[in-house]
Amino acid sequence: MKGSMASKPGKIRVLDNNTIDRIAAGEVVERPASIVKELVENALDAGARQITISFEEGGLDMLSVEDDGHGIAFRDLPLAFERHATSKIATAADIMQVDSFGFRGEALASIASVSQVRCVSRMAGEDLGGLIEIEGGEITRREPAPRNPGSTITVRDLFYNVPARRKYMKSAQAEKRAIMKLMTQLALAHQDVRWIVKSGSDITMDLRPADSLTDRARDLLGSSVMEHMARFEMEKGGFSIGGLASRPTWTRGNREQQFIFINRRPVENRALSQAIVQAYREVVPSGRHPVIIAFLQVPHGEVDVNVHPAKTQVRLLLEREIFGMLKNALTEGLGLKKADDLRPWTGDTGPGSAGDAPERIAGAQDDYLRKYFQRGASAGYEYKGVPEGQGQLFGASAMRSSTTEGEDGGYIDGGMSGSADAPLHSAPFWQLHRTYIVTQIRGGLVLIDQHNSHERILYNEAKRALEERGETVGVPTQQLLFPAHLELTPGQVQAWQTHADQMKAMGFTVEPFGGQSILVQGIPASLKNWNEGRLLLDMLDDLAWDDKPSQENQVDLLASYACHAAVRAGEPLTIPEMQNLVDQLFATDTPLSCPHGRPTLIQFTLDELEKKFGRS
Repeated sequence: MKGSMASKPGKIRVLDNNTIDRIAAGEVVERPASIVKELVENALDAGARQITISFEEGGLDMLSVEDDGHGIAFRDLPLAFERHATSKIATAADIMQVDSFGFRGEALASIASVSQVRCVSRMAGEDLGGLIEIEGGEITRREPAPRNPGSTITVRDLFYNVPARRKYMKSAQAEKRAIMKLMTQLALAHQDVRWIVKSGSDITMDLRPADSLTDRARDLLGSSVMEHMARFEMEKGGFSIGGLASRPTWTRGNREQQFIFINRRPVENRALSQAIVQAYREVVPSGRHPVIIAFLQVPHGEVDVNVHPAKTQVRLLLEREIFGMLKNALTEGLGLKKADDLRPWTGDTGPGSAGDAPERIAGAQDDYLRKYFQRGASAGYEYKGVPEGQGQLFGASAMRSSTTEGEDGGYIDGGMSGSADAPLHSAPFWQLHRTYIVTQIRGGLVLIDQHNSHERILYNEAKRALEERGETVGVPTQQLLFPAHLELTPGQVQAWQTHADQMKAMGFTVEPFGGQSILVQGIPASLKNWNEGRLLLDMLDDLAWDDKPSQENQVDLLASYACHAAVRAGEPLTIPEMQNLVDQLFATDTPLSCPHGRPTLIQFTLDELEKKFGRS
């Protein structure tokens, strides 16, 4: 075929060094940030304690890295820019035990082949340093030069001799963002180093050595983010994992602030990223991502860093075990099981307080309110108990023996509001617009979403029942007096066939009834209202065409069941029902979110309320 490459076999030949260098540069030098990474890692390997990065036009025109490390001997300067020349390893066996960031010995050669490079360096202990200039891989100048111990490498006109590569570079602003993202990673990993970054005449980063990861993270991410971060750590079998993770109350729309380090090397690893997703699966909505700074310390023989020339991807020998460690460390470190400070509060000052403190506080409040209303008698008013409507404001309706629904959708006391002895402060819960439960806590108040909260309760009950009884036994089932006949869509049939065993274990007794119909003979015993089969149909709609692994689709199944079985927004609740719902919510191990990751409650602190009322 005319013009086809296969029409005329080419002659096999050995490529010249210049072409080899250009190919190697394409693997190592992707963009200016790639050069910064290689040069900074060399500085860190040299023991630098202060590193200055300068660049212009996003590094496309010029970038330099200056350090105070041990430097390069003048005689070794040409050798440093030879391909596969390195001081980090000597044999192939050393690769699996390497503890330096660089070791391949090709970065400097690759950079010099596609740019104009100037290196000035002096080794500690030597009287004089040296200078070398290289253009397109060829040495153009080499001579002694004064310098303090350390190195300065300047790269100009990147890809000047490869126009095609230069044309595909992004804008200067995009390249600047890439450099700053890289510097954020490196500064997080090396808190003991002074970092200075200059873009043109502007200083974009100036970080002195930090005492802790928390301090360095605060410098880089901001105090507002750090207010939502929690520490996590775990050690097992020679491996250790630790760092900082945001609570579910603070998420982002992308993964830009997820940093994973293995032996302080920033890496990309799909399994570890998935461990983060799994840890937050039930507490963060889909499409939202937590802030993560995770450090994994792994024995050198258990990780292969020689997977990609840029060394950003690694291969873990015990990947499954490390996946589980990271997931568990995050789950335990998020503090989701510690929601005591958000429990409803009646005024008790805590451990060690007198047992009758709430009663004394209640009495004082009631005395004050009664005196307040009695003072109005001189104006023609007489105290005859709590005025109508005041019970809802101060809580007397909590003590009623019966309730009636008010015109506004709330509840009015059925018999206590006229009693002079009724405690005015005592109602622990109020229902707002038949959707939210309001209650006070030690530091203010919370609004609890009744639907999301009930979802969490039902999800955990079903999950616990499956774990305790096992799918072969199942959870208790209540038989329907009249079996329900349901017609299914093709997608619902697919979902039922896929999840039949799990649904049986959850308490649903379902039999095929010909064609695309089923006969439901029993439902979970704890299910109070299944809406004439609508709940089951909704669940099957959610799971239609679901082909996920069994462990993941069990989570989806339980979440769907909990969502459709939970009390809805707009449904009125009595005070005992609200009390029971809140008690059960805080008895779960993850009370702050529903199975889909939506929050179950929102907290308003006293400080926030005081600011609203101008008290601060």
